[in-house]
Amino acid sequence: MRGIGLILGLGILWGQSCLVGSMSEVEFNYFRLEVSSQSIESSRIALLRSVLPEHCISTAQLRDLLWTLDHESSRIEVLRFAADRVYNPKLLHEELLPLFTTESGRREFERWWEKWQKSRGKK
Repeated sequence: MRGIGLILGLGILWGQSCLVGSMSEVEFNYFRLEVSSQSIESSRIALLRSVLPEHCISTAQLRDLLWTLDHESSRIEVLRFAADRVYNPKLLHEELLPLFTTESGRREFERWWEKWQKSRGKK
């Protein structure tokens, strides 16, 4: 119990609320299948919006979830509420940039990235 308190305390000091994953690999795979089984993109986003704020995930897991979305604008929408739930955020830019293949999608991703970095106090 003392170790968990230390980890939570360090998270507060570092300004990062997620330090480790909160879903097992099996739970994540089930969740990803549940998201991808939704026939309407807005339903996928709604499911992501309802579950992700309660969990900490890896950048790779976020990437896998974003692949379930058809539109780059939807991916940006999810990033706005899900990026803070990633426990290894230093990998976000490198891992997620390939999800944005259009010029406008890349511009929007870069704008989001800059704004998100500033909100975290990074340059």
